[in-house]
Amino acid sequence: MRRIAAALLVLGFVAGAGWWYYRSSRFEPASQADAVSNEVNWLDHISSHNPSVAEEARRQLKIQHSSALPAIRETLRNPTAAEEHKKAALKGCAVLGMDAAGAIDEVAAHLGVPALTVDAAVALSFMGEEAFVPLRNALSSEDPIVRREALRSIGKLHARVSLPSGVVVPLLLDGLADADGGVRMVSAIYLGIIHDEGEVVVPELIEMLEDESPDVRTAAAAALGSFGTDAEVAVPALQKAKTDRDENVARQAGVSLVKLNRTPPP
Repeated sequence: MRRIAAALLVLGFVAGAGWWYYRSSRFEPASQADAVSNEVNWLDHISSHNPSVAEEARRQLKIQHSSALPAIRETLRNPTAAEEHKKAALKGCAVLGMDAAGAIDEVAAHLGVPALTVDAAVALSFMGEEAFVPLRNALSSEDPIVRREALRSIGKLHARVSLPSGVVVPLLLDGLADADGGVRMVSAIYLGIIHDEGEVVVPELIEMLEDESPDVRTAAAAALGSFGTDAEVAVPALQKAKTDRDENVARQAGVSLVKLNRTPPP
């Protein structure tokens, strides 16, 4: 009996020690090594296709906040960093927004990297007014995708940080003359979204109703519908566009005429 009692006592001690270790490992403050592991965790999972995993990674990033910025900058500076980690770092900048403004230079350096152009441009569109200069500079790139995405992000910045229309609209108007149809389309879209300086913009958009690209013509027709009375001079051109050989252009011209109260809805 004494042996049995002793064995039970030993088992009880072992079980109690195991329970104490489990509790303490769960609830004691994380060590420095754990913190580093967490940094890697959000980098690994912020681009996950699993929405709950990606959301948890964004939550971790927001908790770490400024302490995560050095890891982001180091990842973007590291020429041997995996592409997926660079994408994650760029997405992290978009999540942190203006709190990641210290990494604008590192993000802008990736605008010319084909696999990262879109991610870098999106990140810059969230990072505050200081991101305008590198985006504007990117408009001189020889790569039409860089020009297109930079112009798109400038359009987004206009609303997010209240960039003056007098600064943004001229760049969008220049984009209407770009050799690439994608750039012209984005320009027309954001001129419609901003719908300012109609006396200058509307005549330019009317010309785009004759563009060789149906996507550009569609974007121009849609944009004209947002200018209200400033677009009265566009009514004849929109009525002509209703007969466009491309059904999307014709449909959008009709929608814009309805918005301008110049034709009854079907």
